[in-house]
Amino acid sequence: MRLAALVALALAAVPASALAQGESEYQRPAHMNADEVAILFLAGRYIMPVTCKLVDGSQIEVEDSVVVKGAPEQGGGKLLKATFYGIQVENAQYCYSSIDRRIPNRRGILYLHFRTRNRPEYGIADFRRMASAGPLTYNAHRGELEVREIGPDASAQPPRVLSFEGGDSRLVVEGIAGGTDGAKLVTQYFTAHPPEEGRQPRVFAFRLFAKDDSEFMFYAIEAVGRRR
Repeated sequence: MRLAALVALALAAVPASALAQGESEYQRPAHMNADEVAILFLAGRYIMPVTCKLVDGSQIEVEDSVVVKGAPEQGGGKLLKATFYGIQVENAQYCYSSIDRRIPNRRGILYLHFRTRNRPEYGIADFRRMASAGPLTYNAHRGELEVREIGPDASAQPPRVLSFEGGDSRLVVEGIAGGTDGAKLVTQYFTAHPPEEGRQPRVFAFRLFAKDDSEFMFYAIEAVGRRR
């Protein structure tokens, strides 16, 4: 689905998005800047299906996961916190997906912000316009991810650390176009795990750029009704 269409659906239920974060006392403010709308829009738990081959030759289906939510205790409430939980599988030889031959274990926390003008009376309109123009960019404020290869000897090797301490490091959020590898992965997942009636999880391509210009893709499927 195109990103602009996902934005239109999400903005129709901004209060529900806020309540989903556990803030039962939430009252929608009269005006919101586009950066505040951007936080509410992306908040949620997302998974990416992964297959791991074990040392005994068998294989299991697991999920890589990331939780995205506002960080009111940081940056005056204008930051987004993304927690990468990685892949936790004992006795794994390696892990892969229908797109990537090898998927490493990435863990860590990133703090991101959405750059926009200070126009609270036009926040929703500004955000909708930016989404219609193309991918949404959340610039990294700080954070790092530890990346380890998956395998019997992985723990003996020091992790590679990806820094997201400013610079040009960022998260770019895109829709997943039909006919792409990402669309194939999502279709395979929903075939095996049909969503509940009346609930249609959102899907995104999260493209992350570290400070050293390295990048990776996380195909994010919203885990509707499932919390970490």
